[in-house]
Amino acid sequence: MDYHISFAGLLVGFLIGLTGMGGGSLLAPILIILFRIPPVWAVASDITYSTVTKAFGSIVYIQHKQVNFSIVFWLACGSIPATLISVLLVQYTHKQYASLINSIIVHLIGFVLVFVAVLLLFKPTLMLWIEHRQQAKIRQKTGAQGSEHRRIWKRPMATILVGAVVGLMVGLTSVGSGTLIVAAIAFLYPRMPSRELIGTDIFQAFLLLLAGFVGYFASGEINWTIVCLLLLGSLPGVLIGSISSKYIPNKYLNPVLAVILGLSGLKLI
Repeated sequence: MDYHISFAGLLVGFLIGLTGMGGGSLLAPILIILFRIPPVWAVASDITYSTVTKAFGSIVYIQHKQVNFSIVFWLACGSIPATLISVLLVQYTHKQYASLINSIIVHLIGFVLVFVAVLLLFKPTLMLWIEHRQQAKIRQKTGAQGSEHRRIWKRPMATILVGAVVGLMVGLTSVGSGTLIVAAIAFLYPRMPSRELIGTDIFQAFLLLLAGFVGYFASGEINWTIVCLLLLGSLPGVLIGSISSKYIPNKYLNPVLAVILGLSGLKLI
């Protein structure tokens, strides 16, 4: 079983390095479906594993000054409290109704996976629409001062709300910390450069997952053996995937990954 878990980590790490998103969403269903690991353990282990991988990614983007800390702050205002609340909710329900929360988590993971799969399929169309929206905003003349004030005020509120929704979902399922946020940031801030968009997404995902890790660590739900075995396989997997990404275009990989995620989600539902 040990080397099988490390091989799963290698596969997930390879997909993360290859596509930059979506690969991590496979980890929880792999642990649940293939290794029959209890859903609460699977979610806690996935969040811990993802926290480590996002930390390394965050360091790289911060060094290259490709993180928008203002947007990260507003996202964190919603995502961190929501993640902690969802983890506490899981722990309370797990103590009172263990079988019920496991069933709920499995179904939630399934629904989120299907949603992430749809996002991946329509990502090219979505990004093209966002690019057109960005060009339209650049051509648009600056409005009155009062109108500009309202526009600035609404954006942080919407960002906090997005962070809260994603934080709640990630705390319950461990899925979507990157894929869901990157689409929301691109929609809310269409003028943001693509590299800064990715860097902001990775760093906020690290903070969100760190909050989930703290919650599950305090409850003692993390299986460190599983986490170490996953990291043992995933670290070289990320390196191999990053090198391979130069030769394999994402336009061919994202549909395949979306189908895998969708089928995994339907199986869990």
